[in-house]
Amino acid sequence: MTQIEAVAEPSYKMPPVDIDIAKLVALFGELGLGVPTAVTELIGGGARSFRIDRTDGAPLVLKAFKDAFPYATGKEIYASLLLRDLDVPMTRFLASDESRTRLPFRYTIANYLPGRQVMTFKDEPDVGDLYRQMGTMLRKLHSVPVPGGYGAFGEQGVVDPSATNSEYLDRRFAYSISRFRHFGGGEALAQRLEAIFAAHADVIAESRGAVFAHDDFQPHNLLGERDAAGRLQLTGLLDYGNARASDAVCDLAKALFCSEHDAPGSTPHIRAGYGEVDHSDPDAALWIYTLVHRVTMWMWLRHTGFIRDGEHNPLIDDLTHMAEAGTYAI
Repeated sequence: MTQIEAVAEPSYKMPPVDIDIAKLVALFGELGLGVPTAVTELIGGGARSFRIDRTDGAPLVLKAFKDAFPYATGKEIYASLLLRDLDVPMTRFLASDESRTRLPFRYTIANYLPGRQVMTFKDEPDVGDLYRQMGTMLRKLHSVPVPGGYGAFGEQGVVDPSATNSEYLDRRFAYSISRFRHFGGGEALAQRLEAIFAAHADVIAESRGAVFAHDDFQPHNLLGERDAAGRLQLTGLLDYGNARASDAVCDLAKALFCSEHDAPGSTPHIRAGYGEVDHSDPDAALWIYTLVHRVTMWMWLRHTGFIRDGEHNPLIDDLTHMAEAGTYAI
């Protein structure tokens, strides 16, 4: 008798993955989550995710974390709990386990969100509707204050927090520019970027406080679908792996930077949905935060090997142009 036949009532559609169906049934029973009837792997994301259909109730999502992932599952759960009272379609966790005793990997179990990645709608003539909704959703996220200062989330809150936005950005940029040098970004360019960052100290110092920042709010981490009337609607927010307590304008800049890269032309729609930027000089603030994000992104892509040693990447061109400009200019 095969493993699947051993639990053949109900029958299972089992993809070629390393999930023990008997253990999955036992786990769901222990957690009071019903009886799984089908397992389907979902595409995308850094961790493997599976839709689990059940005899009773809506589908759920099992997310299996690789041992190489540097953060604990509790980080994402803490981030999601900060948003528990927010009227936003989003991942809401039902269970998690780091012990590898119930299943042979770390996992979370959460609600299933319908739709597909917003990125897949980029060629639709009305995709701007989704981008405007993204801006509105991001504004809602930024309405959630985070106690404890600025910094990345851990399982219990902000890790090694900074008391002010200036302190936090100084630390973050100093690390990023040091790695920028290490990976061959160029000494002359690094020095110029450092000088520009220092010259914008007053812009960075103006912060309304630490708020929930997704820090990876872009079309790959949002879902959408058409409603009964054919209108595009956002249906889900995914992935809190980068979430942190940050300045709202800094997080908006990251969202615009990443979204514009994958979905050119999305910026005006997102900004229209977001509304007024809470800063006395919003364009200058978005500009300097974008510089920080570009430095960080380039060094991270070099660190992960996405940009190989000696390989040219357009991010360097963008940073060179910013260095030549020195500040935001209309």
